[in-house]
Amino acid sequence: MWEAYFIYDLDLMQKMATALDKKEDAEWFRKLRLERIAFFNQTYIQPETGKTISSAFIPEKKGTLVDTQTSYILPLVFNIANEENKKKIIKNLAETICRENTTDGGRYCPPYSLMTGFIGTSWVSKTLSDNGQTDLAYRILHQTDYPSWLYSVEQGATTIWERLNSYTHLDGFGGNNCMNSFNHYSFGAVGAWMYNYSLGIQRDESAPAFKHFILKPEIDSTGKMTYAKGYYNSLYGRIESSWSVKDGVVHYSFTVPGNTSALLYLPAGSLKDIRESGKAINKKSTGIEYMGMENGLIKLNIRSGKYAFEVKQ
Repeated sequence: MWEAYFIYDLDLMQKMATALDKKEDAEWFRKLRLERIAFFNQTYIQPETGKTISSAFIPEKKGTLVDTQTSYILPLVFNIANEENKKKIIKNLAETICRENTTDGGRYCPPYSLMTGFIGTSWVSKTLSDNGQTDLAYRILHQTDYPSWLYSVEQGATTIWERLNSYTHLDGFGGNNCMNSFNHYSFGAVGAWMYNYSLGIQRDESAPAFKHFILKPEIDSTGKMTYAKGYYNSLYGRIESSWSVKDGVVHYSFTVPGNTSALLYLPAGSLKDIRESGKAINKKSTGIEYMGMENGLIKLNIRSGKYAFEVKQ
């Protein structure tokens, strides 16, 4: 984790130096980052399996498997995994999520449990979605057994707790009182994923303040969650996004505030598979500009207004 965050810091420093036009500093950070990435892949990744291993920092553990969710999340989310290792690491991450686990204290944890701690929990859902595993992100979201977000909700939580079992109906406070905040953001990072991926409201980094933004909703392919609805109040006005699934058709609704535009991604084979307000879309539709296809998604640039799209699954 130390090395992964050091590499992440170097990436941030390179970006800041570039923004400040400090070219020599930016180049120094870039080179050092590449050196540390090479070191990370050589030191912490088992070549044949892509599994994470311990370094020589603790001599007796050198080369032993780490193989935890967070150990795979960080090299993926920080773009540390090289091309040779990346597919293996994605596979290993999925395996750690789908398998049964046990806590350090020996407690049984069913598949799709959060075995991540503060560091990994803030990144797990994003990492899965960015690597084609949104179905697993939804399965984790739906989990109600310990350790999970909804486990706390079922114990009466109305805020995000420092511990997922800060209080339980069975054990009360369970001896956790010495470290037991009941308003603690770390585990609440899933809220960002729900906005950015389930609703699909994302920043366009080239357009400050959501002057132009991205709409890329991802529905729940497990079928357990059949609708989502929400909004973000930007400086230009309220951005709204919702989807619902009924009879094999996905209904999308969006609001794009005045003086803004959005790049919309919809899962369809062609424009013929999409209807807007009950009408077929073509390349001359008012307020809608066809931008091509990307990874099986239709790209549409849409101007200010309210939209209602239908896409057959």
